[in-house]
Amino acid sequence: MSAFKEQVAKDIQDVFLNGDEFAENHTIECDLGEVTCPCVLQSPTAREQFLSGEKYDRYDGIGGEQVVLHVAKINLLEVPSEGVCLTIDGRAMDVMSCVDDMGMLSITLQVNTRE
Repeated sequence: MSAFKEQVAKDIQDVFLNGDEFAENHTIECDLGEVTCPCVLQSPTAREQFLSGEKYDRYDGIGGEQVVLHVAKINLLEVPSEGVCLTIDGRAMDVMSCVDDMGMLSITLQVNTRE
């Protein structure tokens, strides 16, 4: 492995997922089991959703929420694919997309709610 890739792998744990900065421990459950690991759970702003082309249309009586989970790939039991259900801290959410960027996963999740 190159020195650059080694440094990126180290930075994922020591910088991006540092509990003293941004990350918090969350329990993530999938078909293979459950893990508790440091990650960042982000709620995209309306501006970020507009710029990325994401749009969440409401139906009568049904609303929803989108969040992005940033987690190290090595901390999960499997890389989730679109359409599967992940449970984050006891809350079931559907995977809309999952992007692997040098070992850091950005998983867009959606949960439907009744209003």
